[in-house]
Amino acid sequence: MRSNETHTVSENQSKATPSGDDFYRRLCENASVALIATDGEFRIVSWNAAAERLLDRPAEEMLSRPLRCAVPENRRKLLDRLLTRTTRRGVASQFEVQITGRDGTIRDLIILLSPIPAGEGEGHNCGVAAWIVDETHAKRLAERLSQAEKIASLGTLAGGVAHHFNNIFGGVATFVEIALDSGDPASMKRALSMTAQAARRAAKITESLLRFARSSDHETNFSDLTEVVLTFANLSERPLGERHIDLQLDLKPVPVLQVETRRMHQVLRNLLLNAEEAMPNGGVVRIGMDRDGGEVVLTFSDTGCGIAPENLPMIFEPFFTTKGVHAGGEQINPGLGLSVVHGYVLEMGGKIDVDSTTGEGTTFSIRLPIRNAV
Repeated sequence: MRSNETHTVSENQSKATPSGDDFYRRLCENASVALIATDGEFRIVSWNAAAERLLDRPAEEMLSRPLRCAVPENRRKLLDRLLTRTTRRGVASQFEVQITGRDGTIRDLIILLSPIPAGEGEGHNCGVAAWIVDETHAKRLAERLSQAEKIASLGTLAGGVAHHFNNIFGGVATFVEIALDSGDPASMKRALSMTAQAARRAAKITESLLRFARSSDHETNFSDLTEVVLTFANLSERPLGERHIDLQLDLKPVPVLQVETRRMHQVLRNLLLNAEEAMPNGGVVRIGMDRDGGEVVLTFSDTGCGIAPENLPMIFEPFFTTKGVHAGGEQINPGLGLSVVHGYVLEMGGKIDVDSTTGEGTTFSIRLPIRNAV
């Protein structure tokens, strides 16, 4: 009895399920992701319903045409190279493209190309599958989030500027009044000296702000990252030795990575200043470089006092400092050094992280993408 029931269920399932090629044709046709398939000459042989909706072109119009006709002219040479690489090497490739629909709607798409293997004994790949994902909504959300973060940072920056200059000029006004009202030349000299010191602090903050704001400068002097680090180390080794700081390098071979020379030197200089402040009695600075997948990782470590855990989330914020006069320290430090580093690294397409242990030291890790030519 049980055997007969099992046979009946299996028979019903067989009738309900399409067989062979028909099943996979329906699967591709009704997929929610846009899917295009080509033959070995990269001519379109399949264009599913999702591709019709996303690319705003009917299948009848696109079948038998070269795949390159599906992307704008300015991306066709790139597509040709990626198609050749995908089929010859048998590896997936990915690129971005922006298209304008017939209604004027602009869409940001990611196209993933993957080889379609031939059957056994048939040689190489027999075509390419193009999977297309609409990233328009995600990119717009990311742009809005970035804009919101910029506005929030601008508010923090404005508040910090107002606070610093209010304190400075309040002191200047007091010193000037003392100088005007005092009949003692020595008192007048001290008041004017303190006024000059306050003016120098204001000038230093202004200089740092200008450096921080130069994100639109177009630097034409590019150098290899390894060369920049070696030059920086050569220039810094002797001054550090005079402060009883040992500079150590651990530079592994990495691909040539072009960076803006001036900005990269500024990044290294600001990190070094931060390390020097953490090691007033000397110590060790280590600069390392290695490759991690598609990124070059530059590490900058010191054996200083470290950063308190509660301060770590704020160290890249403009005007945050634990060493400046407004934070209880004795140094003229406006707290823009690490903000400048953070901004430069982001502009280079990278990211920066920090790891610190109080009393043991701090390590900054800068990750920069390796942009190989296709």
